[in-house]
Amino acid sequence: MSDKYSSEFKAKVALEAVTQGRSVIKETAEKYDVTEDEVIAWAAQLHEDASKIFTAGAEPVADDSEGEDVDLATDDSEFAAAVEHGVMSDTLNYKKLIFWSTLGTSLVIIFVIGLVYFSQYSLFEAQKEASSRVTYSDFSELVAEQEQELNSFGVVDLEDGIYRIPIDSAINKIATD
Repeated sequence: MSDKYSSEFKAKVALEAVTQGRSVIKETAEKYDVTEDEVIAWAAQLHEDASKIFTAGAEPVADDSEGEDVDLATDDSEFAAAVEHGVMSDTLNYKKLIFWSTLGTSLVIIFVIGLVYFSQYSLFEAQKEASSRVTYSDFSELVAEQEQELNSFGVVDLEDGIYRIPIDSAINKIATD
């Protein structure tokens, strides 16, 4: 652990952690802006050296147990296992987890639907623009070709003897017959 904290500060944090129990180690660590591992280590050291506090004329014990095993006696077996393995059990807040998962999934779905609508709109606009490019002259050329076909003589099918005559001539022939 780090030596950047005074022994008084360590004792204060460790004492608070020990007196309030395992459930507030996280809050104690956050309150004093230290890691949970440091709080646990200081609490263990406090527990180990607690008997020396009441020894008359005793000098403070220096922390030279770097990397050594620490013996911790506690009635809470879950806490003891957590200290032994260096981890704390993590309880998930399922309500928040479900809320954020649902919100994230909903946002992704809305985004995808928006992309689909945008692509359909873009396609529609492109088709509209392409259809507007057909000019009046193209249309008038088509009408002129059809007018010429209606008002001229021509062969439709030579083998069957089908011929085309102007519409005015066809109307006059029907009227005279």
